Amino acid sequence: MDFEIIDANTLFGFDPSHRLDLSVERLLRDMERYKVTSSVTLSTMGIFNDYQKGNEATMAVAADKRLIPAGTINPQTYFSSADEIARIAQNFRLFRFFPEEQGWPIDSVAFELVLKHIAPFKPAVMVDATYPGEPSRLMKIVRDYPGTVVLSSISDNTLAEALALMLELPNVVVETHELHVPGALKLLSERVGAHRIIFGSGAPRRSTASSLNYVLNSELSHAEKSLVLGGNMKQILEGN
Repeated sequence: MDFEIIDANTLFGFDPSHRLDLSVERLLRDMERYKVTSSVTLSTMGIFNDYQKGNEATMAVAADKRLIPAGTINPQTYFSSADEIARIAQNFRLFRFFPEEQGWPIDSVAFELVLKHIAPFKPAVMVDATYPGEPSRLMKIVRDYPGTVVLSSISDNTLAEALALMLELPNVVVETHELHVPGALKLLSERVGAHRIIFGSGAPRRSTASSLNYVLNSELSHAEKSLVLGGNMKQILEGN
């Protein structure tokens, strides 16, 4: 395999809903096994507990240069000022948001305020848009966001909405870990371009092999697969 692979969606730490090995060591073993060059990752502490402590834990593991730190902020517990966000934002090129797992609406005004505060730094933002209607509701929140917006957890139930949003907003891209619809990558490539698709696995909570094979076995050309598997994410991280 001659691709540079950047996994845009990994995590590590404790997950109360899964009895799995989500350790950094497991993540690194998976990366080595499947020849993943680098992974964007974050501590689950930032999802399920305290996002400030989670961000600190994420920065600590990023001492290993194969791991690219993603920040996170929980809008439900967001009481910080713009100055505090400035301190956080300077450490991360991408922020992740988890409305489903944290139980807040994707068009939350608190989420809108978080985006407003991090917008001057233009990090990429990845948002789980799991259920039908959520990509549509997200549109008004991210319409004026100056950085890249990554739609995560897109599946067959939300693909049409995601495509409509991508056609409307050129800064929106889609991440692949739930996108197992046959022919979906070819459809997206033809309609909006392969440069707007990024590879993610959800590892080690999800299978790296399954997510990787979905891209490798797709109808995309070699050049398009190269973009999806690493080139696009590399450009997002360098450009935000």
